[in-house]
Amino acid sequence: MKENTLLIKISAFLLSLCLPLSGFVWAQSSDKESPEISNVQVKDVTETNVTITWETDEEADSLVNFGLQPDLGIVRVPVADKTKHSITLQNLEKGRVYYFRVVSADANGNQGISADYKVQTSGTTDNGSSQSTSESTNTTTQSSQAPTTEEVMEQINQINDPKQLQEIVNEVIKAIQGITEDLTIVGPPTVIPETTTAIVRWTTDRDATSEVFFSPSAGFDGTNYAYSQASTGGATTDHEIKLIGLEPFTEYSFKVSSEDSYSIKGESRNFTFKTKASLPDIKNLRVVKVEENSATLAWDTTVPAKALVEYQDLTTGAQNSVGRPTLTTTHQMRLSDLTLGTRYVAFVISENSGGDRVRSQPIQFVTVRDIASPIISNVTNESTIFPGSESRIQTIVEWTTDEPAYCLMTYREGVAGGTEPTVREKEKVEYNTRHVEVVVDFAPTTVYQFWLNCDDEAGNKVQSENFVLFTPIQEKNIIDLIIENFQSTFGWVKNIGA
Repeated sequence: MKENTLLIKISAFLLSLCLPLSGFVWAQSSDKESPEISNVQVKDVTETNVTITWETDEEADSLVNFGLQPDLGIVRVPVADKTKHSITLQNLEKGRVYYFRVVSADANGNQGISADYKVQTSGTTDNGSSQSTSESTNTTTQSSQAPTTEEVMEQINQINDPKQLQEIVNEVIKAIQGITEDLTIVGPPTVIPETTTAIVRWTTDRDATSEVFFSPSAGFDGTNYAYSQASTGGATTDHEIKLIGLEPFTEYSFKVSSEDSYSIKGESRNFTFKTKASLPDIKNLRVVKVEENSATLAWDTTVPAKALVEYQDLTTGAQNSVGRPTLTTTHQMRLSDLTLGTRYVAFVISENSGGDRVRSQPIQFVTVRDIASPIISNVTNESTIFPGSESRIQTIVEWTTDEPAYCLMTYREGVAGGTEPTVREKEKVEYNTRHVEVVVDFAPTTVYQFWLNCDDEAGNKVQSENFVLFTPIQEKNIIDLIIENFQSTFGWVKNIGA
């Protein structure tokens, strides 16, 4: 019984020492349509007055909750007519720490609430301490009824049972966790995102550990974060963690967490940030063709990007540009309406999906009389059979040219010659860069050879290599299939009709 009484006295004494640390917990509004509060500042701190300023992203009223105890006082300017706010708290006590938060509501009653802050008035209290009169009185009364520190230490030194000492430690930790001021994360954290990393910074009201929980926002359930990174640098009030291994151009959800030496934890609400898109790297920039009044540039990028070419007439100084908004890694751009015999300088600009741009080194060319033939590329063919009493074959041949050209397709049956070639004539001459021929004259199960002849507007001609295509096998009708089946089963069927 004597040992239990000693434990009770020690716990009561340690509790009395921790009482001045009583703290506060504030709830933050989750209304997403509330005014957003920013730039909370404390100004003009005197012995009895403190001015608090802040800003909102829309017109709102002004209110400050403040006090030395959980039942905060209120100073309010009730008219929702400003975005820059200032309230002076008057008749405060000298040398005291005040806790406060700012509140603003818009004309519709949507209320925004800031994080928790604290400020200490200048000077010292009349009794030379930072406790209020009521706190001092209570502490004095409790101290007179509790043993002194020396007495408690002497009693603890008399205990040799490790189990009892552990019970004392457990009781003290419970007391501290129950009455110690909650760890406060001051204001929202800041994020500096890069392509695959992000730096997260935040501040706490006392030294604590640093940890960030994060997860890609896609598929995030709002509770279970996929990853976490913690700092090994020890406790601090100014926290910074560099998140690594992130995906480019991806939105992440995260919260920050800190824990002090008493295992008191503070956590922020969930926030989001987006990493930057990978910058495109411009490679293999070249002039593939120069004509009398045009030039064609080509290049590649390491990531899909939009294309823009800025070019200048070095004789007159006139500038122009041409672009394409499609995201791709292979680019080709034709600059038109140029002047014959003129030197030009061009720059290629590539823009990734995040809007980040890179600019190439300059490339120069001189327009000359067009003596270059069109370049034929991307030749494809596809044949389809349409079954019926007489099966029909449809073949589509497609190709492109690097400049507007007039093209004709020529074909013949077989690959070794022997048949007269057929030219696919056209009703009118048209110059295009994309070309299509639809042929319905081919027979099923047949090999054909074809080639292309193209002329540009300057009269330069080119003939492609020879291409080979195979038409599909003609499908058998149902009667033929039935007879074949019977023939394979009953040999006499083949004599029918003989």
